[in-house]
Amino acid sequence: MSSYRAKAIILKAYKLGEADKIVKLYSQKNGLIDAVAKGARKIKSKFGGRLELFNFIDLELASGKSLDIITGAEILKNFSNIPLDFNKFIFCQLISEIVLKMHLHTNEASPVLFKLIYVCFNEIDSLPKDDIYSQEKVACFFIAKFLKITGYAPIIENCSSCGTAIVEEKSGKISFSIKMGGVLCPICSKSAENMPDMKKDLNLPHYNLISDLFSRKFKDFRSVEFDNAVLENVYRLISDYFNYHTDCHIDCYNYLNKFAAVVQSNIKSNIKSNLN
Repeated sequence: MSSYRAKAIILKAYKLGEADKIVKLYSQKNGLIDAVAKGARKIKSKFGGRLELFNFIDLELASGKSLDIITGAEILKNFSNIPLDFNKFIFCQLISEIVLKMHLHTNEASPVLFKLIYVCFNEIDSLPKDDIYSQEKVACFFIAKFLKITGYAPIIENCSSCGTAIVEEKSGKISFSIKMGGVLCPICSKSAENMPDMKKDLNLPHYNLISDLFSRKFKDFRSVEFDNAVLENVYRLISDYFNYHTDCHIDCYNYLNKFAAVVQSNIKSNIKSNLN
């Protein structure tokens, strides 16, 4: 068996037999790696805690038929705060699930995608505990950039139907069609009125956030502040767009959508209480 080295982030790990562990990783040079660590769950295993979820590790592997075999591993970065916060864990789980389900049948490497995963994990790990707003902001950024990397990004600056350049309407509303793949000019927006579930009217803050998601680098996007409701609405829109165009069912969305509904309900209750 040939051997190789890889620096990779663990996206999923589960038990195999009585003592082994299967890990799914994304690496900068090798793309997705499916591997087994024999004896990793034994008390005196040489791997210790190196193969825990979301760790960034330096691996030694031997090529196998269906699973490569991990022969050595050293931790390069331990995102230790993620497992300690349930919401951080769920948002990172969302990122992992998207990568695994969208790239499950290819090991084509994407250094840009690897960097995106690392940057988002690192940011979520460093955020204050229970800072749901910032965690959702990072997740929204990841989904947008993932769509751009994989060629699914929506058309933002021109009408996705006729190609006309988009200008701000006097009403302050810009139509976005999930089905058509982006924004619509006023004429095309009227013709899409028979599919209301797929067409959303965005106000300027929503449009600006979507534009920033697909155009800004993370170091610039981090400092941009948005209203909670705007972020929540755009997050749902981008998630619905992702589901429609990739035809990929992400389990974490179900929990996050229910959680978001509870948060919004609590915000409204607090506002009502303060007014009274």
